[in-house]
Amino acid sequence: MRSTLSLCGITSLIAMLSVLGCSREESAPAARATATPAVRVSVAPQAAAPAANEAADELYVDLEAEPDEGAPPLTVKFTTSIEDGTPPYTYSWDFGDASAASTDANPSHVYQKAGEFTATVNVKDSKGLAGSEEYDVLVETDTD
Repeated sequence: MRSTLSLCGITSLIAMLSVLGCSREESAPAARATATPAVRVSVAPQAAAPAANEAADELYVDLEAEPDEGAPPLTVKFTTSIEDGTPPYTYSWDFGDASAASTDANPSHVYQKAGEFTATVNVKDSKGLAGSEEYDVLVETDTD
């Protein structure tokens, strides 16, 4: 008698052999033909994968400045990039030189005097998450 195993049957057979440890016991042919081994498979619950839209608890703010050093008056172009937030964003800049603040995302600022300055940007998203970043700027006169 010829029988054909389906893909499901092959998978079940492989699972059964795995559970039994791939051991083979010698038994009488009649016993093998009539006995059906009981297979108990238990599956441990798996931890749920984090949701792709799971909310972050703070914004990641990256800040670049070009140039970040030079002689006065030095015009510096600041560029921000934000991760883990929900637009629109609000920006608050302190350029570190007692000048007026800015609310632009990517402002340019002119440093009029020599000194070491720390520019700081604070960012909030539409859901209230906040983040900030600092960038040091060196303004010095040429000493040639």
